[in-house]
Amino acid sequence: MNEFIILADEFTGIEYSWKKIGVADPNVDNVLTKNVNGYKYERMFDVADVRWWGVKGNGTDESVALNKMLSDIKDNRKVNEVAFYGLEKVVTNSTLNIKRGDLIIDGKNCELSADRHVDIIIFNIEPTKTFVPETDSSGNPVKDENGQDKLKEVMIYYNNINIKNFISLNETTAQTFLRAVSSHYLRITDCRFDGMKLGFDLKDCYFTKINSVYFHSVYQAFKFHNATNAFNVTNLKVHGGGIPSEIFKTTTGGNISGCSFEDASGRLLLDECFGVNISGNYFEGYNEEKVDSYIATVNGNYENVAGINIAGNLFHTGAMQAIKLDKVAGISITGNRIYTLHAVRINGDKSQDIPEFHSTQRNINYTGNSWKYIKSSQVGLPESDSSEFIVDNDHGANISPEWNVPVIFTPQVLHGRYFEDGDHQLAATAIDGLSTANYMTHMWQTNGKKVEAYLNGSVNLLGKHFEPNESVTVDFEPFGFGSTVGTLMIHNSTGEFAMYAWIRNVNSKFKTGYLKKIVDELNVEVVHNEGSITFKNNRAELQYLKAELKV
Repeated sequence: MNEFIILADEFTGIEYSWKKIGVADPNVDNVLTKNVNGYKYERMFDVADVRWWGVKGNGTDESVALNKMLSDIKDNRKVNEVAFYGLEKVVTNSTLNIKRGDLIIDGKNCELSADRHVDIIIFNIEPTKTFVPETDSSGNPVKDENGQDKLKEVMIYYNNINIKNFISLNETTAQTFLRAVSSHYLRITDCRFDGMKLGFDLKDCYFTKINSVYFHSVYQAFKFHNATNAFNVTNLKVHGGGIPSEIFKTTTGGNISGCSFEDASGRLLLDECFGVNISGNYFEGYNEEKVDSYIATVNGNYENVAGINIAGNLFHTGAMQAIKLDKVAGISITGNRIYTLHAVRINGDKSQDIPEFHSTQRNINYTGNSWKYIKSSQVGLPESDSSEFIVDNDHGANISPEWNVPVIFTPQVLHGRYFEDGDHQLAATAIDGLSTANYMTHMWQTNGKKVEAYLNGSVNLLGKHFEPNESVTVDFEPFGFGSTVGTLMIHNSTGEFAMYAWIRNVNSKFKTGYLKKIVDELNVEVVHNEGSITFKNNRAELQYLKAELKV
């Protein structure tokens, strides 16, 4: 029959039942186990109370008591939850090291902070290296040459930890709330942080869940790096004038949804990550000159960011552009509402000779987005500087050679430069009742001049009245049109036409060729020279000629 006694806790005064479990043991006389009258008793409880270890919340540094608590519960599996009952504020000026898994730490809305300007990590979780006897396949100990048990190194990991209901305050130059290494199934929920250097620094943490966390005036909200995979960030608010949160080297993706990102800290920076969903979030920057992009990629190696879905977000005012991409592949940008100066900017870099460093920007789907520039309240750049989509480059990058889906803009505003080899599938819609939707304006690298590119896949070369024997030369190099055969169509005002086929020299590594006459009802002479095409009206009368190149 079980035997119990009632003892009052020395710090809280609350009475607890203690169960007799054996004879007294001087090695285990602590907060959870006591020796009374020659017998050993263990405390009966559901949730451990940090006040049992003498945590008072009196404004002094209580890191010693808190670390004693974490040490006492390290190997006690009867403790699966500890709580900060009845405490308003607890100060710790040393890191609290969590050395066990399967644990809930409930702040009960207590503030847990270092003193102002004291730069520490509040909670630290990282694996412990230890040595255990080595055994053979039969389970027998393996001996070394001296007949001693041979030891092998093992790592002990601490998984399934839930930290919740904390408040933490500091300056933007001090304090990280949580650093975790290889701690899987980690959960941080229902917390409020105000003015700290970094919220969460997670390395190699699988299946992390962050929910209902508010960062105010924080320098950086989180860093996910080195295989912090399959994370789920929801109902998060980030506000502050610092730097973007970082997602680096995540190989199996994650989710960020239902969050609010504001000011300079409310940005996301991606590098070496794949399969990330960013949807249903709110972004606002307040100042275009301070906030470059809400979502950006690092200008790193070839296709370091791929498989990213950016959908259903509201990108409010106060940033130069909503999204900035460098060297990416497989990006879907759909169904977003965008008010920034530019919606999307794609940059490339071909300045290095190593192919894997070249930009390709492959398979980018930009559809169904609604863009309208609205000036921010703090700065507000002129509307004349705005455009929905910008493709740019450094040192001759190949910006968009392999887009495999139509890129549809509504309304259509495209500023593009340096379109090189490949099929450019571009569609236009009318902006208003005064505009037309039958062509777009491109800046082709071939001649550096704006030409009308019609939706039927043709480029407007000229349209004018020619005097008898008059000739006109148009600057043109067929470098950007990824087809071995194109057609030059020329027609006049009465319906007569001429047709020339562009025959590319497929036996040469250079993009050269010539125009071959197919039919000529116009008595027009066409001569292709390197970098130009010359048109001559050989009729004796005035003739209007319109020339389009089908590509």
